[in-house]
Amino acid sequence: MAIMIWNETYSVGVSELDEQHKGLLRMINEMHYAMNDDKGQEAISSIIAQMFDYMELHFSTEEGYMHQCGYLGLLAHRAQHDEFRAKARDLRERVNAGEFVLSFEIVQFLSEWLQSHIMVSDMKYTTLFAEKGLR
Repeated sequence: MAIMIWNETYSVGVSELDEQHKGLLRMINEMHYAMNDDKGQEAISSIIAQMFDYMELHFSTEEGYMHQCGYLGLLAHRAQHDEFRAKARDLRERVNAGEFVLSFEIVQFLSEWLQSHIMVSDMKYTTLFAEKGLR
């Protein structure tokens, strides 16, 4: 059973961004499933690669919409994205160096990102995006 299930409370009202956010939930669930099957360590490299794909696509898309809509919180939001990038780079470097990275650490990081960034920071732009006609 999935640890995280998409529901409309996660929606920012823009289908493209919502689909990208669903990818984050899939990563969390994939890592959770791997941990349950005692394959967490085997899944880490794949999840980290997915994190990089997610952050490059999603952050550029989201920041592009923010710029297009004149969102005043763009710089602060971008700084949060930079924190995610830094953590992802740190995890990748640790894994590449042969350091033991706990799969739980990755699940926790992604889950906290969902709760603190998507559910709080991303929700701040939803009204503006809707007013600008983004769907």
